[in-house]
Amino acid sequence: MQFVVAQSPEKLDVLAKLNEARRNNGLPPLAWSPLLDKAAQRHSEDMADKGFVDETGSDGSSPRQRIEATGYAAWSRQRVWAESLYAGQGTFDEALAFFLSDDGQRRVVLSPKLREVGIGIAKDALRTYWTLTFGAQPNLLPIFINDDAPVTNERQVAVILTQEEAVPDGDANAIGRVIEVRLSDQPDFAGAQWQPWERLIPFTLSPRRGRQTIYVEMRDDAGRTTIASDSIEYDPNARDAIRPVAPGEAIASPEPAEATPPAPTPAIVTATPATADPNSAVAVVVTLAPEATGTAPPAATVPPPQPTPAAVVVVIQPTSTSTPPPDAIAGTPITIVLTPTPDGAVRQFGAFEVNALPMEWIVPAYLIAQAGVIGLGLYALLRRR
Repeated sequence: MQFVVAQSPEKLDVLAKLNEARRNNGLPPLAWSPLLDKAAQRHSEDMADKGFVDETGSDGSSPRQRIEATGYAAWSRQRVWAESLYAGQGTFDEALAFFLSDDGQRRVVLSPKLREVGIGIAKDALRTYWTLTFGAQPNLLPIFINDDAPVTNERQVAVILTQEEAVPDGDANAIGRVIEVRLSDQPDFAGAQWQPWERLIPFTLSPRRGRQTIYVEMRDDAGRTTIASDSIEYDPNARDAIRPVAPGEAIASPEPAEATPPAPTPAIVTATPATADPNSAVAVVVTLAPEATGTAPPAATVPPPQPTPAAVVVVIQPTSTSTPPPDAIAGTPITIVLTPTPDGAVRQFGAFEVNALPMEWIVPAYLIAQAGVIGLGLYALLRRR
């Protein structure tokens, strides 16, 4: 069963961004685990308190030891977990961009074997320390209503199911790959019929308003079963409710999303913490067990220099009714060049404007010239007569 436990807005934001990255790569969301969260928070606070970034805690604890200390369940022959670390002065967007741009960490964040996550966040005077502790435990296959939306204004919803990818054959009494399921809004599944497992299954909520829970019982080919549940608030007057996903509709792009390079590019610390630049960002990753627990960090890269802003040219094209300056040629466009400099933008004008009469003389001079033209015209007309 999934349990609703109060989480900080910052952790909810991190979880939402992690799941968005997974959806964009065709993967189901991650469920929040209070046990994994306890292990992750412990390590983030340890790193912030002692000023280091490493998979090994200040007390010598490994990620496995911290996870097992919480009572997180494991199969008899293996454990499926992973941990990614990041410390920097930016937001989690910077950390996530780095996780998705590094091959080893990307495999962790986008692993189909992992189903749950805990999020540790702690801060010192210089950095924020993020610990993402991932895992999968036997007989726990999370479900998500409307892509884990908190509220819906429609009774028709879509239930996203997860599959046993970590240990497909199961283990003793632990379920393996699911072949059939049944859904109900009652925990005893009264009247519910078995149907083939699908990633997306439609379900109609009862007409009553308020929080409603959907239960899903899953069964593998050996007859082993497990139950998962999720809840959603039904409010027909709710606004901005997340649209339900229709059965068979793609919920994610099949093309892997390109990761946005972090800004600034974090420097990877492989020496002791004392050698680290206190103003740099650092990151550490632990790969999935039982694979090798660690990857060689990529070499640090220097952010490219910012391009110098180019001059902006604004051309003002006079119309037939516009009045040109006295010494300008009629119809000649006025060009203004805006050139950014260290002291600010400098405006440079055309030569005709620099040499022109003072602004207050332009109108009188124009009127005098027009009077002269009219006088000459009258004189020429009188002479012809």
